[in-house]
Amino acid sequence: MKKMIKPPALKKGDRVAVVAPAGFVESGVVEPAINTLESWGLVVNRGHALYERHGIFAGTDAQRLADLQKALDDPGIRAIICARGGYGMSRIIRDIHFRAFRKNPKWIVGYSDITVLHLFINCKLGISTLHAEMPLNYHKNEPASATFVTLTKSLFSGPQDYEWETDLSRTGEAKGILTGGNLSLMSNLLGTEIREYLKGKILFIEEKGEYFYSLDRMITGLALAGVLKCLKGLIIGGLTDIKQSEVKYATDARGIIMESVSPYGFPVAFGFPAGHVRDNRALVLGAGVKFKVSDGTASLQYL
Repeated sequence: MKKMIKPPALKKGDRVAVVAPAGFVESGVVEPAINTLESWGLVVNRGHALYERHGIFAGTDAQRLADLQKALDDPGIRAIICARGGYGMSRIIRDIHFRAFRKNPKWIVGYSDITVLHLFINCKLGISTLHAEMPLNYHKNEPASATFVTLTKSLFSGPQDYEWETDLSRTGEAKGILTGGNLSLMSNLLGTEIREYLKGKILFIEEKGEYFYSLDRMITGLALAGVLKCLKGLIIGGLTDIKQSEVKYATDARGIIMESVSPYGFPVAFGFPAGHVRDNRALVLGAGVKFKVSDGTASLQYL
């Protein structure tokens, strides 16, 4: 198993940057979230274009790229907190320079559209990142929620091990690198070097708002690209608001996934609490893990 680089843990007094590299955000939502970050003892730098808007984006591609690049390059910034997902990372990912970041790794935090950034950093640099809640949604959780507890522990202490109930699964045990994120974004990257990176991994997927046929198409795309047959394990998080089309599918979202992976023998577990769900627990991506499924219970242990 390839040794991945984990950014150093945060400590009180550290500077972090809040930037919006994808969809636009409102200050009325994000400023209370920044107060939360400051209550953890962090000093927050706001991206220059954090509250800009250009259509659906938080400013133009150039503005969003400049904010993210500045945060990546600044050695005094110890973590980059992405304000939200939406759409936009794919438009700027090829223009990001990682030279300074490679020398001084820092935590990248986010999910959904930030999957693109996670995968490129995991793949090209061998550096771990944090799939976790973003400021856009902080107001949906209580301070003592598992969402915040796992986020702060992951940032200040280290990766969190998990055990959860899974009512639909395939038993087995595997060791490997955990990666993944939003299924739509992974599907969109199959024409890039990310396709080869996904092979041989323990893959985490989550999705929101797609039709059953779209979910089927994306999973089938992973199969056609040769990714599914090479996986060591599959962990499914939130499958939120997956919808029937006019012509109804004969099965549900879980059935679509289980049918797609039926030719392969790796362990599969549903119901991990992460993704577009309120209970959105932090996962360190690009890190070695042990994944085990048995008797309706799954566990994930960082190595």
